[in-house]
Order: sequence, then C-alpha cells, then structure tokens
Amino acid sequence: MTERTERVAGVRFRNAGKIFYFDTAGIQLEPGEYVVVETVRGPEVARVVIGPGQVVVNELRMDDLQPILRMATDEDIEKADVQRRRATEILPEARRLAEEAGFRGRIDAADFTLDGRRLTFSFASEDRLDYREYVRRASKMFDTRVDMRQIGARDRAKLAGGYGICGRELCCANWLDTFPAISIRMAKEQELPLNPQKISGLCGRLLCCLSYEEEGYKEMRKTLPKLGQRCSTPTGEGRVISVNILKRQVTLIVQGQRLDVPDADLGTVVRWDPSSRTAEPPPSLGRPEPEPGDVPEPDWITTPGPIRERPAEGGRLPQRRPPQRQSPRPAADSPAQRSGRPSQGRPQPRPAQRPASERPPQRPAGERPAPLAGAQSRTFRRAPRPESAAGPEPQDSNRRPAGEPGSADEPRGRRRRRGGPRPGGSGSAPD
Repeated sequence: MTERTERVAGVRFRNAGKIFYFDTAGIQLEPGEYVVVETVRGPEVARVVIGPGQVVVNELRMDDLQPILRMATDEDIEKADVQRRRATEILPEARRLAEEAGFRGRIDAADFTLDGRRLTFSFASEDRLDYREYVRRASKMFDTRVDMRQIGARDRAKLAGGYGICGRELCCANWLDTFPAISIRMAKEQELPLNPQKISGLCGRLLCCLSYEEEGYKEMRKTLPKLGQRCSTPTGEGRVISVNILKRQVTLIVQGQRLDVPDADLGTVVRWDPSSRTAEPPPSLGRPEPEPGDVPEPDWITTPGPIRERPAEGGRLPQRRPPQRQSPRPAADSPAQRSGRPSQGRPQPRPAQRPASERPPQRPAGERPAPLAGAQSRTFRRAPRPESAAGPEPQDSNRRPAGEPGSADEPRGRRRRRGGPRPGGSGSAPD
C-alpha cells in the first residue's frame, strides 16, 4: 500500500475546505503548488496540501480516484480569479431574481467552473425548498447551467468569514475543515455560563472551541471528587459542594462549616471513593483503623478538637494515657507537721481560731479522761497459757525469770526500755 500512496495527493478548492484526493498520474508535486483537476462539475483549479508519499490513509480505493490533469499555469490561475470576480458581481442579481421567483432561500455564494460553463449557487434554509422555477430563470438570465447547493448555518459562516468573541478569525474560515459535534453538556462540564450569547458563535450555534478542551477537562475531572461526593477529612465527614477544575480546588461542608481545600492539601487531607457518589466514604486520614489486639482509645482522643497530634511513621497515633487524678490537698496541717518540713513557695494562711468560749476545756497533762456516766470499764489481761500433759513448758533461754526487771510479770510501767537509757536520765528505772 505504501507504493500505491506514492501516487496520491490531497488538494483543496477553498481555504480551510475539505481535502479531496486525486491520482498524481506521475506528476511530481509539492505542497503549495496549484493543479487543474476534473470534478463532477468540470475542470477547477486546486491547491496541493498533501504531497505524494505523505498520505497516511490506508483505506483509499485507487480505482475511484480521478487523475490530475496538469500543473496550473499562470493563465489558469488568472482565469480562475476572473471567474471568481464574475461570480461575486452577479450575486446581487441572483438574490433579486430569487425574490421575484418566490424563492425563500438566501443566496450566500456563487461559483463558476474554470471554463465558465457551470454556475453553482449556495443557499441557506432550515427547510427543504423547491428551486426548480428559480433554476430555469437563472439559467436563462446568466446563459449557463445552474446548480443549487443547500448549506447550513455553520457553512454559511464559513463562507462569509469574520472574527469571533476571542478576537481572532473564525476557526471554520481559517483552518477547521470539519465541524465537530457540540453539546450543551460540554459547557456545563467546563462550568461556563449557560448564556446563549456567550457560548454561541456568529453562526448562532454553540462554539466549536468547546470541543478543544473537552478531553482535558475529562482527564482532570477523574482526579477530583464529584459534586455532592461524600468525603473523609481529619475533622470528620464532609460533602463536596463546589469543584474548580482549573485551580483543582474543592469546597466542602464539614460539620456545618465551609472549607476550601487547595490542590496542595487535596491528596493528604481529603479522601473519597470515586466509584459512587452515594458510597460510604473511606476512613479518615487522621483516625487510623484499629488493628486486631489494639487497645481502644478513650473518647477524649477521638473527639475533634482544634489541636491534634500528627500520625507517627507507621500511620498510627501515639497511645495516650488518661490524666491521673490528684488526691485533694488537706486544708491545713498540724503545727508539728509544718515544723518538720521547710516551707515551699508562698506561705499558707493559718486557719482562723475559734473564740475561747467555743473551745472545749483543756485537761492537765498526764490526766486520763473520766469515763462516761453509766459506762463499765474493762481491763484486758493476757490469758494463762495451758500446760501440756507431757510436762511443764520448756524454759526459753532468752526469757527472763519472774521478778527480774524486763520480765513478763513485771508491771508495764516499770519495764526498762531496751533501746538504752531514757533521754536525760542516768539509765536506772524511775523510783
């Protein structure tokens, strides 16, 4: 097929017009040169845009291709210019004739072939019209064969030309050879205002440039949550209320507050499930999933607050210990306790003393309190040790005999202390 495409060349009859393929018939051609080709209407001058060997279409049928007649000379190019000016001059007369014949279509363009034997009128109309009467009158007036070609609103703007709202020449009149399919859905996905005056071209149809960035918007939208998507954040579950595709900024509603998340924090703060808009959001990034065997965290850790610790390297928050309760400090210490330890910090105020009339009476030192009326005093004595049938209890070598100082039979008041003499005494028992 490569050898066969060496004989194929692509030409155009108009600027930004459709490309037609012809057989070179052995002529060496270069892009930009003019040739004379045979069409269904007759011979015409065309410009080569695809040279031999540059055709990549592998579905061409070589049997259906018409051959190129010859290279266009200067006379052919001048003659084509004369026919083009002649068609422009008869255009007002053709429109006046359409009004007289009752033809409701608007005549937008007229074209002569290179030999001038055929004239083609292009008209725009939304409905199918009967132009037979008009063709008979036009053929008689212009003394040539007349053909009619119906075009749409976009073709009409392409023939007329002009400048769009961007300030540049119309794409269809400059380089666009085919019209892409445009829908209002493209304008909605690109978040454009649905005002017909802002998203429509000179032809009254939707702008063709809406299709240029459609694929780019689709690719960027795949990496962003959908409108109304349920998401997870470190502070709780949220819902998407706005998406700015160009800035890659997402606006959430989290616990009744509006939160704008930029692109830098989007992948580390917000998580969502792209499979479904109503699916459950994934776990939050700031609250890891508990593993089997982990101790559940207290409620005060999971409560959202203004300050939270960052997760550790393993993705888990460090375990915290609940604060230990401190025992209440006594209201006041005794004088002995206060004198036994140094004062720290600010001196504590002394408790207020009650008046002397409210204080209990004081008793002399060494005097025991009197028993209450009606109470019986009890004396606690050690029970005698029973003797065994084998004989008397063996004497302990460390036990002192009765009557000696320090024995068990000695009164408690006269027993000597083993730790040494009392402070201030001579070491003997008191009298």
